[in-house]
Amino acid sequence: MDRVLCVWVPDWPVRVAGAAPDVPLAVMAGGLVLACSPAARAAGVRRGMRLRPARARCPELRAVERDVEEEIRGFEPLVRELEEAVMPRLEVVRPGLLAAPARGPARYWGGEQQLVARVTTVLRELGHPARAGAGDTVFAAALAARSGVLVPPGESAAFLAPYPAGVLGRPRLTELLHRLGITTLGAFAALPADRVAARFGAEGLAAHRTARGVEARPVSSRAGTADHSVTHAFEPATLLLEPVVFAAKAAADRLHQRLTAAGVVCARLEAEVELGDGRRLSRVFRHEGRLSAAAVAERVRGVLRAWEAAGTLAGGSGADAPTGP
Repeated sequence: MDRVLCVWVPDWPVRVAGAAPDVPLAVMAGGLVLACSPAARAAGVRRGMRLRPARARCPELRAVERDVEEEIRGFEPLVRELEEAVMPRLEVVRPGLLAAPARGPARYWGGEQQLVARVTTVLRELGHPARAGAGDTVFAAALAARSGVLVPPGESAAFLAPYPAGVLGRPRLTELLHRLGITTLGAFAALPADRVAARFGAEGLAAHRTARGVEARPVSSRAGTADHSVTHAFEPATLLLEPVVFAAKAAADRLHQRLTAAGVVCARLEAEVELGDGRRLSRVFRHEGRLSAAAVAERVRGVLRAWEAAGTLAGGSGADAPTGP
């Protein structure tokens, strides 16, 4: 089993919203608090709250809607800097959270502790406090990153056991588990897999594997054996970004149709853009659930905007416009 490193920049949606730490702010998504500033947390606001009870605890709370595209655009320069300075081929789990195979980079930098120190130093020099952690799975490593710990090999299940079932991010399943008196990942993991499958179905079985410290799919830069790729070629090539984003969504629709026919879902995706001068730019995205066609287009637009602002599309640096299609 390969080790996984996760890098976490706390409160990324709040940082993108531009709020100072002493300003009580909540970033909302789907009517719930997605993230909140330190001042809001100090007043009792918590992730997952609805706006009314959040404002009951903090009357001066300012609420803004989440801007996923802007989060992706702002996060991309951090990803590219880490790829150039520390380790290649990072996977974006979500803006603010990265995953990567740890074995090779740890060997290069002298160990996992040294790798973590290097990653956090690079991001701190960019003005972004970050934490990193390692574990046997992406899920365990992501939780480890919040505490800045390295979970010893083979001990991810024990590390996860005390966490509440709610960290699985499956509200309906969590509610059912609580009704049965199962409140921790350890208690859930102790259930026989066949009984979990019979009672909770495929979703519950996948969550059960996560609670047991088992990765549904390892982090890897290598492609799978089945080719599910889809492409779109512009004839003639385009200088505009929006047609590329529109084509990405259409391609993602075709991709999901192909995956549905194969009986699988899109949890890890690589988007690649070929430029008129022959260069290829790519970014790998990972999702613990399912990357919808709209989510794919959202991510492509955010990354393209970041590349355009950095002059990457033009082959240079600075906020130059693309010089080629």
